Amino acid sequence: MRLDFRRNDSHVGIVLVTGSCCIPGMAPFDEHARRIVEQAIAETGVTVQVKVMPATTAYMGGIPKKVIAQLINAFNQSGQMSLPAVLVNGELIAAGVPQLEDIKSALLRLAGEKETREIIDG
Repeated sequence: MRLDFRRNDSHVGIVLVTGSCCIPGMAPFDEHARRIVEQAIAETGVTVQVKVMPATTAYMGGIPKKVIAQLINAFNQSGQMSLPAVLVNGELIAAGVPQLEDIKSALLRLAGEKETREIIDG
């Protein structure tokens, strides 16, 4: 699975935490999540930096501890694997295959916050 990094002055970043590093059978779910993230970016036109991160890296300090706790809680409540996971600017948006509208909403909200900051700071 590969998503391109887009280096720019964007203040919007996505981390896609994948599970196929540990559980090869999760590869189709990771790929589905990747396609949804790509579609959300394309449909919103928001400039984003994207990073794909294996679950082992995420759980060993690659993402904030509070997000790890949210993923564990989601697993405990549903009994289903909470991967792949999508974080937008460090905020957990999806635990499991994401919904397109959830990713789009998060991107548009954060892009709007960035524009507001630029106008105020301008």
